[in-house]
Amino acid sequence: MTDRFPDDDTPGRSADDRIELPEDPGSLEEVLEEEERTAIAKAEAKLQEVRRDLEDLKDRHLRKLAEFENLRKRSEREKNEYYRQALASFLGEFLDIADNFQRALDHAKPEELESDFGQGVELIHKQFQELWRRFGLKEVETSGDFDPNMHEAVATEVNDTVPPQTILQVMQKGYMLQDRLVRPALVKVAVRESPVPAGQTQGSDEAL
Repeated sequence: MTDRFPDDDTPGRSADDRIELPEDPGSLEEVLEEEERTAIAKAEAKLQEVRRDLEDLKDRHLRKLAEFENLRKRSEREKNEYYRQALASFLGEFLDIADNFQRALDHAKPEELESDFGQGVELIHKQFQELWRRFGLKEVETSGDFDPNMHEAVATEVNDTVPPQTILQVMQKGYMLQDRLVRPALVKVAVRESPVPAGQTQGSDEAL
């Protein structure tokens, strides 16, 4: 093989960039094809490298988005939990007032409730109840069996007409704020009569 460009002084071209061309035209085509294949292989390798970099960048971007979304959700949960705790504490301060309000209405005479003053007081009481419902405060259910998660038994009564652990009387209403117990309901619970040792008597009500 001979150098076809022995006196090539093209600027920027080094001796290493020169292609030694064979005398045989067939061999020249093979050299050019080999050069083309080499160039294509390098381009494909570079393309694969760029694709890997792009996939890596995309993967890191998706991970950052997932981390940001998790952080946003956690922040939202913490904010909601703080709000619920603050609201439960605030509404809890009014429950004793609500109890006294209800007792006053329960002990009022019918003619007092029928008066303009009595009806005004009942209207205010209903407005308070509606306000609490809008905030999510609701009474603990007490129409069924005793639930230690929702009720506090402050008295028992021997009763054979209903199943044991049936709530017989609500001594003080309990309240829930959404799924959070603000105050348990104080109740009287039915029990079965137990054998009484000789020389002792058993009353109808027992304080726990």
